Amino acid sequence: MHSVKSFYKKISENRLIKALGPFSVLIVIIFIFSILTPTFRTPANLASVGLSASVYVILAMGMSFVIISGGIDLSLGSIVGLAGAFCCILLKMQMPVWAAALGGMLMGMVCGAINGFMVTWMGLLPFIATLGGQWIFRGVLLVMSGGATVTVRSDITKQVLDDFIFLGSGRILGIPVPVYIFAVLGIALSFLLKHTTYGRSLYAIGSNPEAARMSGIHNNRIKFKTYVLAGTLAGLSGVLLAARMVSMTSGGGNGYEFEGIFATVVGGTSMSGGEGSVLGAICGAFVVAILRNGLNLNGINSFWQQVILGAIIVIAVYVDTLRTRKAK
Repeated sequence: MHSVKSFYKKISENRLIKALGPFSVLIVIIFIFSILTPTFRTPANLASVGLSASVYVILAMGMSFVIISGGIDLSLGSIVGLAGAFCCILLKMQMPVWAAALGGMLMGMVCGAINGFMVTWMGLLPFIATLGGQWIFRGVLLVMSGGATVTVRSDITKQVLDDFIFLGSGRILGIPVPVYIFAVLGIALSFLLKHTTYGRSLYAIGSNPEAARMSGIHNNRIKFKTYVLAGTLAGLSGVLLAARMVSMTSGGGNGYEFEGIFATVVGGTSMSGGEGSVLGAICGAFVVAILRNGLNLNGINSFWQQVILGAIIVIAVYVDTLRTRKAK
């Protein structure tokens, strides 16, 4: 037993292994499905995985910032649905695609600001504040859509429709447009997290809020910006999802907050805060997308997929808890 604990301690203290952990998990899953299901490794299916992963990736990047700060956001799935529906409504009002997309992101930004206000200035626990936000934003979506699917296909010109579809599922050199979007975002957000005062402050707050405050960091201001950022990214995810489906259902984005948490935790972000990376979140999001794709190809129904994903996140959080406990 002692030897097992010693071995685990060596692994937990090895920074290289920590950094490569999420990527290693991703490679193993790709290898397994490539062997079990030959159709998995076809270019068409891989492009499909990249397309479906794009929403998870962008959502997970926002979630990772929140969790690094020591918080949580349970409302991001509802923001995805609300922003996507708002984008569709703006298109039905004959607005150009770029303006409708910005409108959807602005909706996400406003929702993030509401969450940030509740967590910082109202002093609510992030779990309670964003759980309330989840219900509020979902309710606004239901009111806005009348409980029906918001579709734009018959209400906009062919040119606008083509542009909207291109945004959500068009391809350049065989690669889906959303993949280019999250790749650029990933580079920018990674720089923001690792090489700016804001990023360093975020890690400090997540590690020790009181020490961060005493060192001159404005905790509430940083946290507020973080929730706004997460909401904006969720808004962009909603826009891309709506563009892919050319519509948004009243249940759009339902459960996506779980996907974001799953991707973030599997990607190596500690639920206790103060540790994580954008690259890890991207790897974790691809793990989600590849698992769903591979399980579908192998005929595993959605109910069992829910069980499998739930078990994996419990294991991931447990491992993170053990590692954090060992580090103290």
